Amino acid sequence: MLNKLKTAIGPAAEAHPFIAAGASGRRVTHPLLVIVLAQVLYVIGLLPSLFLIGPLLEWIPQISGSNLVVAALVGIARPIVGFLPFYAVLWLWLRFYERRTFSSTGFAFDRTLVTGLLAGFALAVAFVAALIGVGLAAGTVRWHGAVIFGQEGAAVVLLFALVFTVAKVVEIGIEEQLYRGWMLQAVGARWGKAAGVLVSSFFFALFHFFFIGYFVLPGLRSHEAHWVLMLNIFLWAVFAALVTLRTRSLWTAVGFHAAALTIPVLLLTLATPDTVDGAAGLLVFVIENPSHYTGGVGFAGPFEGLAATVVLLVLVAVAAVLEWRSSRRTDRQCGQTARALPSGALRTVGSPRSEQRRPRASS
Repeated sequence: MLNKLKTAIGPAAEAHPFIAAGASGRRVTHPLLVIVLAQVLYVIGLLPSLFLIGPLLEWIPQISGSNLVVAALVGIARPIVGFLPFYAVLWLWLRFYERRTFSSTGFAFDRTLVTGLLAGFALAVAFVAALIGVGLAAGTVRWHGAVIFGQEGAAVVLLFALVFTVAKVVEIGIEEQLYRGWMLQAVGARWGKAAGVLVSSFFFALFHFFFIGYFVLPGLRSHEAHWVLMLNIFLWAVFAALVTLRTRSLWTAVGFHAAALTIPVLLLTLATPDTVDGAAGLLVFVIENPSHYTGGVGFAGPFEGLAATVVLLVLVAVAAVLEWRSSRRTDRQCGQTARALPSGALRTVGSPRSEQRRPRASS
């Protein structure tokens, strides 16, 4: 399986359309600079959210009195509007430095937005159901009850789940674009697809534990750096990168990431002994003894615990095999095309004139 994984992410970067899209502008930012800028741009995006948009949204309900409609609208707008500066900062870099489109990073606003998000939601349901199944089999999770919605009722809880998921799509989208879009393309274009997947996944995991904003901005907290959670976030990142390469879009990864954080809270709920009394969901389960090995001790949701490790390993293996098969099929098609072309045509493709038109990588 390891050899298949290496083969799946091993062909040259220019052979993959998603990575090639990263070189569609005038310049390609050097991967080492992207590694630094991914965190710096995130901090810059945080500043207006923390010091302008956040205080403004807190001020609006105060001047409107106890208007519940206004309070609800502000609650919905807060996570959505608050993350718009993040996208604006990256857009400015792509537009004025690299000179390429925002959509070239994997965010095309076409039918793939809907199909990709729905596919991601379906994968998230399967993921959460599988890790609950592993927990039940291992005896670390027990059944609690079904259709538990409390005094709010099913309609309110399901509506909240929908709004929460949309907010998570906006919030998580910038992480996916920075690491699964921008960094994966930049590293892959210079050092190959394997490096793109592994380097972007490593620094995505590192971002969740050693983000520079935790040290310079108030009110932020990181995940506890336990090896199980660190491994799980890295495995998730590898899976998401392989899915992104296969779909040539970020929407499936974004849908999975957002729904995976919503489903265990409001639908296939994973509660702890301390939170089960207030838990709501279609199906509710309880983690018997929360720990870093069983989950339920942090705020990473279903990405905690060894049950998640098992499921993520399976997902990575399946995604790797599918990408390997896709790469082999592409290689065969390229070989057939090359054999069908006259030898002069091949020389023309690799001629100095065509090489001069390739974008430059920044130093």
